[in-house]
Amino acid sequence: MRRHAMSGAVRICLATSFWLGNGATSFSASQFAGSNLPTPARLAHVATSVSATSTDEGPQYAVSTRLDRIGRIIAPVMINGRGPFRFMLDTGATRTVLAESTLAKLDRTADPHACVSISGVTGSELAAAVHIDTLDAGDLHFRDLSLPVLTGPVLDGIDGILGMDGFDGLRLSADFIKDRITISRSRAERPGLRFSTVHVEFVSGRLLMIDVQVGRVPVKAIIDTGGPRTIGNEALLAALIKGRQHIAQSLQTSVVDATQVSRPGMMGRVPVLRLGSATIENLDVTFGDFAIFSKWGLENEPALLIGMDVLGTLADLTVDYRRKEVDLQPRPLERPVSQKQWHSLTYR
Repeated sequence: MRRHAMSGAVRICLATSFWLGNGATSFSASQFAGSNLPTPARLAHVATSVSATSTDEGPQYAVSTRLDRIGRIIAPVMINGRGPFRFMLDTGATRTVLAESTLAKLDRTADPHACVSISGVTGSELAAAVHIDTLDAGDLHFRDLSLPVLTGPVLDGIDGILGMDGFDGLRLSADFIKDRITISRSRAERPGLRFSTVHVEFVSGRLLMIDVQVGRVPVKAIIDTGGPRTIGNEALLAALIKGRQHIAQSLQTSVVDATQVSRPGMMGRVPVLRLGSATIENLDVTFGDFAIFSKWGLENEPALLIGMDVLGTLADLTVDYRRKEVDLQPRPLERPVSQKQWHSLTYR
């Protein structure tokens, strides 16, 4: 059993984000349908696979991305023997966070004097913390820890955010076909033949950084299951412009993160993104001067956060922290009525 003890004030780096349109108009996934705004990915694969359908209640844990919604990964979590609680699994967060609405369910109150510094995509804030005796999610076990307490749109409908603290030596898998999430000890097993494997470098603890290419520009990318959409830094935008690589359908927008700080951005369609053996076309990225890139030391080189607009279209997403790799299994989808509404992801 893996156990971790933590106490005292810690610095948290949250990559979770909530997106708003220009003029504080909220964008929802359903508003993208039938427009030229970014929509979910279409995946194609050289091999065929069987696609399962969701139950009448819909997916509960591995929620896929489709035209009317952005997907997310939900982990069932037990806290102090109670639950299960629904925590969004966020590979772009270095620490676990509790939603303020969950305090009453645990009969706990936050300590306003135990402040924790939180860094999000766009800003930072100090949050009160609460002491938790136990937190368990699969083979992930914490004992005697303090969790920062947050509120806001990012936490609507969930009980908290499960960050990557404590995932050393573990393996997480989200099966979007069977609506199943697994957190287990890694056995260092190789993935199946239908998976595309991308080796990762750890930054800021257990954040997953990979090498990708956008057009002709080499890029550092963070795998961010807590981010609904893919964002890029100003260095990437400058490199694309300098290389005279066309960015189509630009749109002014704003980004608001877990700290509820808003920053302006520009959304545009980028050239082909190559991720391991995957090629992603017609991908829309929001560019801006976002604080999180500086926190990770990536402000001066082209960088991306790859969000659930891409990751949620997979059949399976597996992260093996022992092998330091991300395994992607695509899901063939029927061609939509309007092909231009989708970006496409294919495998060589």
